[in-house]
Amino acid sequence: MTDTALQSTRSSLLKRAAGPVLALGVMALPDGIGPPGEAKLVLALLVLMATWWITEAIPLAVTALLPIIALPIIGIPISIDDRGRFSCTQAICASVDGTSPEADRLLTLSDLGAWYSHPIVLLYIGGFLLGIAIERSGLSRRIALSIVARAGDDLRLILAAFIAAAGFISMWISNTSTSLILTPLALSLATGVGAGGGRFASSLVLSIAWAATIGGLATPIGTPTNAIALSQLRSAGIEVSFLQWMSIGVPVVLILLPTAWLILSRGLTAEAGAGGGVRARVRSELDALGPLSSWEKRTALVFLLTAGLWVSSSFIAETLGPVLTGARMDPGHVDTMIATLAGLLFFLVPAGKAKDRSILTWTDARDLPWEILLLFGGGMALAGGAELSGLSAWLAHALDGLGGLHPALVILIVGVLVIMITEFASNIATISIMGPVLLALAAGSDTLSVASFIIPAAMAASMGFAMPVGSGSNAIAYGTGQVPMGRMIRLGLVFNLCCLIVLTGLALTLFPMAFRT
Repeated sequence: MTDTALQSTRSSLLKRAAGPVLALGVMALPDGIGPPGEAKLVLALLVLMATWWITEAIPLAVTALLPIIALPIIGIPISIDDRGRFSCTQAICASVDGTSPEADRLLTLSDLGAWYSHPIVLLYIGGFLLGIAIERSGLSRRIALSIVARAGDDLRLILAAFIAAAGFISMWISNTSTSLILTPLALSLATGVGAGGGRFASSLVLSIAWAATIGGLATPIGTPTNAIALSQLRSAGIEVSFLQWMSIGVPVVLILLPTAWLILSRGLTAEAGAGGGVRARVRSELDALGPLSSWEKRTALVFLLTAGLWVSSSFIAETLGPVLTGARMDPGHVDTMIATLAGLLFFLVPAGKAKDRSILTWTDARDLPWEILLLFGGGMALAGGAELSGLSAWLAHALDGLGGLHPALVILIVGVLVIMITEFASNIATISIMGPVLLALAAGSDTLSVASFIIPAAMAASMGFAMPVGSGSNAIAYGTGQVPMGRMIRLGLVFNLCCLIVLTGLALTLFPMAFRT
């Protein structure tokens, strides 16, 4: 075994050992230090999972399976209300909400299954299928070329066009897929720019990475951290519809995309023609695609139908719910039903001429990111265990001291912490780890709702712009060789700061208006 291989093996063993060692340290804390009873065991589980998630000692999705083993063994007593909802029975919960009901039974494996098949998980299955259909049909490339073709040969306008294209496409498909679609196109166009082309290419691939990440904040299906935020809000009794999320996500995107353009366009010429015939080359590629194929048309029709239904989900819940079920339907559940309908339609509707297939086949569906779906389930199970064991209540009590700080300062501190973690760790893992802490912070605030804490943190978890490992889009941009590490870090830190300021401001103003309960 070579020295490099030996060092790699030792590093892997240390990472794997660190989690159990730290968890055992938590369990060994004397009484009076740390939470009591089952809450201490859940805290140990949280520390173990957080350590393995951050160090990636084993695959993230495998770590997400730990609650299936640990929580039934811990034996958390739960109470069940008349609507079938679980609640904490520990005395420490009474310190927050004033109630401590008698236990009905212990948390079981069947209960955990509800988190791993949560409506948010099902929503994302439909959302991922939508993204795969848009990508497979070629519709996403056509949309991107159509937007960029309008930019002319002004380098700054070309940059703006790529930002707009990446931002819009990533509202519906993953940021990594968006970057994979647009980055080769950007590099091919940058080759003929001439003087200043190197700086232009660098800014262009960075703009795609940033815009793909930011665009995903606009919709619940745009990025996985949005789904985690939705599940955490639901655990706090706040149901969020597709349109309601967009009412805050779209303003965030509309502010941050121009901010990204301002940062990245500095030093680029504003003269028309500097792009050296970029528009002609884009037009040539667009013409090569030919007219819209039946596959693209039918994919677009299903997409528009789905988007229209999502935007109308609150109306459907309020009006059709009483007619169909005799009671108002949950808008969040309606969104999941719409996503499932979209998935079915993609498998039912034929792709059209010369395509002996439906819009999607099961071969396409195999590309679903199952590891992300498992991460969702594991994160929600961990957060549920923290709530039901009383760990969240204990954290709320422990964080009482933060209640004296101005809410803007608290949100800013949380945002900085989340971004620091997500620069080196999975964004889903980051927000899953922070979930119990955020719920505890919200419980101790008399001025802001849960949404004003959770949503900025969830969005911040997507904002690792300074490091290549901060996101899949960053890695793609850095992998082109066009972005020096120093420039990525320098500009990324500036953009991180801008994002924090915007999120903090909106958390204090727009978010409370959108989530009045």
